[in-house]
Amino acid sequence: MDFSQIESVLGLASTALGATGKAVSTVEAVKKLLKGDKKPDDNNEAANLLNTLATELTAVNMMNVQLSEALRELSRELKRQDDFEKEKARYSLFETGERDMVFKLKEDVAHGQPIHFVCPVCLNRDKLFSYITGEDDYKICQTDKAHFFKFRDTPIRQPGRARTDWSPHDF
Repeated sequence: MDFSQIESVLGLASTALGATGKAVSTVEAVKKLLKGDKKPDDNNEAANLLNTLATELTAVNMMNVQLSEALRELSRELKRQDDFEKEKARYSLFETGERDMVFKLKEDVAHGQPIHFVCPVCLNRDKLFSYITGEDDYKICQTDKAHFFKFRDTPIRQPGRARTDWSPHDF
């Protein structure tokens, strides 16, 4: 998880809390001014305090909107990560016959899917479930063709030498 996103939300919350505290102080100053024995000079002082309060409350409101959106985005990111971890848990590390490592779908959690392999590079680095395909000794990642895996080692046939029991010396 990217902790900078959490730090950003906490910073925004702290700033909103400070701005709310300033607005509360301004409200208290307005109350004190209105309850006081002396009349504010031409209501300028009260008007200035009310304008300041309006500005502070607008700022607090904007910060609350930003904070709400940041919390929603953080919640979505946490859900995406949780969903990824649940899906990843359906796979286990598998060693091919030629000692390459891939991830294989566990049979007991296949839920009707065919048993298949996914690329460990894409899964661990990119958080991407990329199938490994192919029919021969080597199989490749569908996302990055540079990711290839050796599953078995079939001996190479020598060209021009057919394997039969026939010999020209048999005649």
